[in-house]
Amino acid sequence: MYRQCISCLLSMGLSLTLEVSAQSRSDKLEAPDMVATTLTGVGHLGGSVGISEFYVNGRWGGSASGWGGGGGSVCCIQLPAQKPVVPYLVTVKWETCDVHHIEYVNGKRVDPDARCITAQHEATVPVHYFLPGGRGGSGLKIHFLRGNKVQAWYTEHYPESSGYPGPAYSRGPAPDYAPVLDESSTEATQGDNDEY
Repeated sequence: MYRQCISCLLSMGLSLTLEVSAQSRSDKLEAPDMVATTLTGVGHLGGSVGISEFYVNGRWGGSASGWGGGGGSVCCIQLPAQKPVVPYLVTVKWETCDVHHIEYVNGKRVDPDARCITAQHEATVPVHYFLPGGRGGSGLKIHFLRGNKVQAWYTEHYPESSGYPGPAYSRGPAPDYAPVLDESSTEATQGDNDEY
């Protein structure tokens, strides 16, 4: 009886080892269903700071004004089609352009050589999903928030719609807010990855 149990356990172990070995040599990796979607930047920084350019996972996203909608949508970035079980993280790199120091009189620069002050930023953040009923999204929206923070949203709504679950769309006259020069760029990750 003892020998039969040992023999049975050894053959089960050998079968399991062979199965794992065969799977590890497979050229196909299981990946979630992915979807190609547009990429748009949305500013919440004010009238004195804009986004010169931004990238999400190495894909160029264009530019965004400091207040409201971005410079349009660009195609395309790959995302899981549905909210994944674990947070799906994206790396956002962006350049801010601060013009609060440039003086204007009658709509013209006092110093024609004055230029914006640029700064580079980077953050890895979770994509927030809001797709009731499994409908597709309206593109990935990257929100540029005060304090050099970003949020990523993939929803069926546009940022300016009343049903949008992300940061409220910037409306009305833009405040002159400009981050102070020594404001920290951002940490490697932002936000609470448990809530996405």
